[in-house]
Amino acid sequence: MNLGVKGTLAQNTVIEQIKDRADAIDVIGRVVKLRKSGRSWSGLCPFHSETDGSFHVYDDGHYHCFGCGANGDVITFYEQYYHLDFKDACERLGREFGIEIDWGKAGGKAQDQRRDALYRINAEAANHYYKAIKRAGNPGLAYLLGRGIGADTIKAFGLGYADEGGRSFAQAIQGDKQKLRDAEEAGLLYPQGGGWRDRYRSRVMFPIVNPRGKVIGFGGRDLTGDPKAGKYINSKESQAFSKGYNLYALHKAQTAIREKGFAILVEGYMDAVALHMHGVTNAVAQLGTAFTPHQAKLLSRYTKNVVLALDSDASGRKAAEESGAILRAAKDDLMAMPFMRRPPEESGETASEAGMKVKVLVLSGAKDPDEYIRAYGRDAFDAAVRQAVPLTEYRLARLRDGFDTGHADGLADYLKAASVLLGGLEPVEREAYIKKIAQDTGVAEEAVRAQAARSQGVDMPDVPARGLRQAGAKANAAEISRLLEEMLAYPLNAPEFLPKVTAYRHLFSESVYAPVLEAMNAAGFDKSGGIDLARLRELPEEEDMVLFETVFLRAREPGSWSEKTFGELVRKVEIKVLEKRSAEMMELLAEGAEEAETADFTKELDELQRKIKTLEGEIRSGPGSIYNNKPDEGAVKRGERIGA
Repeated sequence: MNLGVKGTLAQNTVIEQIKDRADAIDVIGRVVKLRKSGRSWSGLCPFHSETDGSFHVYDDGHYHCFGCGANGDVITFYEQYYHLDFKDACERLGREFGIEIDWGKAGGKAQDQRRDALYRINAEAANHYYKAIKRAGNPGLAYLLGRGIGADTIKAFGLGYADEGGRSFAQAIQGDKQKLRDAEEAGLLYPQGGGWRDRYRSRVMFPIVNPRGKVIGFGGRDLTGDPKAGKYINSKESQAFSKGYNLYALHKAQTAIREKGFAILVEGYMDAVALHMHGVTNAVAQLGTAFTPHQAKLLSRYTKNVVLALDSDASGRKAAEESGAILRAAKDDLMAMPFMRRPPEESGETASEAGMKVKVLVLSGAKDPDEYIRAYGRDAFDAAVRQAVPLTEYRLARLRDGFDTGHADGLADYLKAASVLLGGLEPVEREAYIKKIAQDTGVAEEAVRAQAARSQGVDMPDVPARGLRQAGAKANAAEISRLLEEMLAYPLNAPEFLPKVTAYRHLFSESVYAPVLEAMNAAGFDKSGGIDLARLRELPEEEDMVLFETVFLRAREPGSWSEKTFGELVRKVEIKVLEKRSAEMMELLAEGAEEAETADFTKELDELQRKIKTLEGEIRSGPGSIYNNKPDEGAVKRGERIGA
């Protein structure tokens, strides 16, 4: 293996970035069928012919074949398997995992050194807190024992105690100025009165460890009961820690997640610790904040299946819906790469199908998984996991709870609201839930289907009579409606997008969302410069309120709300409108047109396909803003493409 410039400062940075992002078992498992074998994962070696399964991959990121001797890390594997040199292997992995690689930069080495220093000081702090909790009579140990957490679990997770004095860790490292500076950067200490104070006081300490075994930060649980102290505080953001990018207990759960084929996502540190103590070792926790797309992407490296086991209160139920939506949208980094599988436009796969499968665990008789498993035991928890319901079913059940479906008016209102939810599903899933809603409510299946179509702005012809072309047309119209809903969410997040959305008013002309756009313009802006939401909620007619609430929900979902993403969204709408017109042309041709009309239709179809390909090419090339700071002129020009 010719490494060329391998070993330079820049390359050391690249290697560390790749190892942080690319999990060897996951990446190698794409091309080698692996199964759990003791402390490793084994399979048939891809580098020589064998039948014994001598090839092993380990959790620390290296592989070794006991037959031919092939060995190395994930970069070496790409070199050997794809016949690449070192730099090409790194660049391919960089593309797959979103790592920007610049071989000319050596400054990253300093960042690596700072990150390693933070890892070291965090590890020293974790050891300090662990020693403190082992001392008899301290409040931290009493708290954990009172919650049923035993000594073995305390040791396994390195749980610790930060005493009430607020100086013990500062005193432990006071003779080392560099360590004091590192501890300040990591958020462990802060300067006060010419000295140093511990940031964590009177808290049970939960070390947060990444999948590579590095202590990246802490969560601290308050023991004083003082509401001003904050029940939990996390480490501050640093080069070592970002709470939106990590999951608690993943270093313990990663093997079990792969073995069991799914992860259990819980809300708090104690939930994860309690589940692991009772043998539920595939549990991970979000870090005391709203679940993020980055956490979803991290989890997607280990599994495509997640069971949400969040708190049973109102905020927990809301979090289940929000986290579930993020997980369903999450795509695995590697499998999204074009050379690993066919792109969605060729395979027919949709974004939600490429995301994760999500179920929701509904716990009765306890407020959270920790309380439930302590009260009812492992067997009861496992049984509850097996009964977890798909996310869409959970959302429909929650939605139904808000209506009095025992009366005709309440049932009708529920069906209208449910139809909006159905509009966001893929056709097969939508059809399955139309049947389920009909069974659950006693309403005729055809009526539910008609309401679902009406909510998406689609007329409901007789599908058997019109055939599959009309079914496809309805799916296209539903997708247009969903994309227009997303467009309307932009001004609610960034009001400067309102004139840009309005410039594409012609796209809304046949949509049920047209009144929403008009109401946004009529509402005006409040004192803060945002759309006047109070005024906006007063404007719609009663029958349009469900649509308004749907847009408000979409606006609260995570998103970049940038010029670039808005431009891509507009292109997608225009593509769907062109496809709709193409389908209409195809229908006319299928019904039998005159010879002269056939020639005209064929010519128009060719032109429509050319425009579609142009727009698709623009999306793939990823240009910046489509407006050139002139949204109205750009809108007219782009509107001409679809005959506006």
